[in-house]
Amino acid sequence: MTYYYMALRYSADRIGFDPWDVHLTHLREMARIHEQTPTSRYWFGSPCRFVRVIDFAVHVWLPAALSERHPYVAAYLRTTSPRWGRAWRGW
Repeated sequence: MTYYYMALRYSADRIGFDPWDVHLTHLREMARIHEQTPTSRYWFGSPCRFVRVIDFAVHVWLPAALSERHPYVAAYLRTTSPRWGRAWRGW
């Protein structure tokens, strides 16, 4: 079991995806403080607008896991959130 865990950590580190470095309690607290009414940029809406869990995973947690190795991708995901928008770039 340890070999698989080490291989998973090594692979994730090579890709630049580090979910072990994310402080989920801090992210939840900041998301609760800065949450706004969700609005869509498009007329058909977005799954992130209707389902808060998807919005949190894609626009809050994933950028926190990617920010160290891929800062441009993380910044793009953070600024396109229909619920948090650009308000929380400095988290």
